[in-house]
Amino acid sequence: MDLGQPLDEVRGVLERVTFHNEENGYTVARLLPEGSREVVTVLGNFADPVVGEFLRCEGIWKTHPKWGPQMQVQRYEAIRPASVDGIRRYLGSGMVKGVGPVMAGRIVDVFGERALDIIDKEPRRLLEVAGIGEKRVELIRKAWYDQREIRNVMLFLQSHGVSPAYAVKIYKTYGTDSIAIVERNPYQLATDIWGIGFKSADQIAGNLGFAKDDPRRIEAGLIYVMNQTVETGGNAFLTRDELAAAAGEILGATAIDECLDKLVEREQLVSERISLFGVEEEAIYTPVLHTIETHLAGRLKRMSARPVSVGMSDVELSKWIAELVARQGVALSGEQAAAVSKCVTSRVSVLTGGPGTGKTTTTRILVAALHALEKRVLLASPTGRAAKRLSEAAGAPATTIHRMLVYDPASRAFRFGAENTLECDVLIVDEASMLDMVLANAVVRALAEDTQLILVGDVDQLPSVGPGNVLCDIIDSGVAPVARLTQVFRQAALSTIITNAHAVNQGRMPDLPSPREPDRDFVFVQADEAEDAAAKAVAVVARSLPRRGHDPADIQVLVPMQKGAAGAINLNALLQQTLNPPLPGRPEVSRSARIFRLGDRVIQMRNNYDKGVFNGEIGVIAGIDAEAATVLVRMAEQDVVYEFSDLDELSLAYALTIHKSQGSEFSVAVIVLHTQHYALLQRNLLYTAITRAKRYAVVVGNKRALSIAVRNDKQAERHTRLRARMQGLIAST
Repeated sequence: MDLGQPLDEVRGVLERVTFHNEENGYTVARLLPEGSREVVTVLGNFADPVVGEFLRCEGIWKTHPKWGPQMQVQRYEAIRPASVDGIRRYLGSGMVKGVGPVMAGRIVDVFGERALDIIDKEPRRLLEVAGIGEKRVELIRKAWYDQREIRNVMLFLQSHGVSPAYAVKIYKTYGTDSIAIVERNPYQLATDIWGIGFKSADQIAGNLGFAKDDPRRIEAGLIYVMNQTVETGGNAFLTRDELAAAAGEILGATAIDECLDKLVEREQLVSERISLFGVEEEAIYTPVLHTIETHLAGRLKRMSARPVSVGMSDVELSKWIAELVARQGVALSGEQAAAVSKCVTSRVSVLTGGPGTGKTTTTRILVAALHALEKRVLLASPTGRAAKRLSEAAGAPATTIHRMLVYDPASRAFRFGAENTLECDVLIVDEASMLDMVLANAVVRALAEDTQLILVGDVDQLPSVGPGNVLCDIIDSGVAPVARLTQVFRQAALSTIITNAHAVNQGRMPDLPSPREPDRDFVFVQADEAEDAAAKAVAVVARSLPRRGHDPADIQVLVPMQKGAAGAINLNALLQQTLNPPLPGRPEVSRSARIFRLGDRVIQMRNNYDKGVFNGEIGVIAGIDAEAATVLVRMAEQDVVYEFSDLDELSLAYALTIHKSQGSEFSVAVIVLHTQHYALLQRNLLYTAITRAKRYAVVVGNKRALSIAVRNDKQAERHTRLRARMQGLIAST
């Protein structure tokens, strides 16, 4: 909500509820304003809307091209109807169990305008009404109490700065205990309710009079900082000093160390003594990540120690692989053949290499070899696009890791795990650089001890968005055999995309041909200013590339960061306006200052296990139903329906951050790189961006930004102890 924009008010009777989502309260309803004969549409989050209720709504009027004026409600209050007719309709609406239209008429005939007061304060007097006995009185009394509690909770929450959307979520979570829980510890909201973070809870606490140095506030702030570093920094832990300093910045309070000690004492955080760069430190983990890291290291170490027998000597195996390759009609280099042999004979192994080094061919022969050995093989990848590529490369079915493990909404856990392992002899996971510790642990938990695990990926790409640096840690631990492909094949070497990717990875400036040079699959477009870079990127996508035969649907814009003139947010707005502008008859929906339009390319921003759609999945809006308040998104593997209130899970995807593009491959990539992105300009980021392009790559920006990225090979150090645990330097479980 724009706090600077004044809110309009409308009072009236709720005539009809067109749509109501029980889970989040999102509602589309018709309201008859006082003194009017024409109903209006109100949209917003209502806890339990009841036809006949008299409401006072505050919000912003907007005009929908098809449905006309609509109020987007920011706050509302249920007010008792004052007239006899209003009371009759209110009671007869079904809001009070045991009272229908006929019984409502009888109650009003007996008590008139006092009917609601009688139900509220003297419910036993309802026995005076014909047809009402003891059981019905109790039923009416309880239903009336429940409705009153809902109204009280909503009024309390809204009066303390909680929006109706979050007020509904709070009520759905805590019920009639909502007021007591929020008054006792509003910071509990940040833990229990998705979408309410520490900052929102802190604002509510401030409205309730909580002091800045309240221990509950400091403890919540410490946990918030821990969770933030996991979500945005990729760290598995923070040192005590780092945590205290970061918490101090947002809290502005003292007594941080004392509160941290209390959290460790209550096992809400975990403390370990470590030596970091030769200095004794204290590592602070969340309990979940500490358990995951120790378990993951222990399982990988135990699995790696179990030998694999294929019933052949090394010489016999090499000869057998050569014969298999000949039957497949392909040629393998000595490096590739050795990689196949290493992976086939290892319990846990890694196959890594850059573009053009033959990972795809090697994987295909590897799968053929495992099948020839009568092994049951499963293929999986972190994203749907990567799984599709893996399936095409291996000539066998592949799926995403999440779908392989099968999430069960009832138990809120994966169906496959320690007690129900996957039925396979070998699991091959592609794009393994994307595996964070949480997902990697879920994978190894679902494997029997004698299952083989083969991780395939390019270790030089960006590490996972989530916590840890799993692929790199496994390689550096020395516990699992690593097959590294380094030879770039002659045909691949003809591609400027591939040669430039390797140049960047080796710290050399890429070749930057102009768009006028013929027969080049990589070109550079100079843009000195950030605004100019954004404008040129849009022109390249909308005009230049289509003239060369590239469909805009096959073009993906990639940028280092979200913000700024050359950031993903601004580029998405410009590209949407250019490629999918508003037109009469083209439906759209506005949500949180963003517009989603029929035909827009969108990306899922978090894992939603209930919908079966996961962070990073890209789709196209295939339908918008204003009456049902739903949006249909066509993803790669399924159609997903979103309520309007769930659209904060989506973002436009004409332009993506390079981090979000991991695991995907695009026919054409337009990479916007400018010195405005200075904070994120790193070698592995540029390398990852270039390797996303399959047929054609365009870099729009300035050479200084490219030079900064190429020279900067200092990756941000991630705090993780997975490698040390695998090496046995720290106890694992």
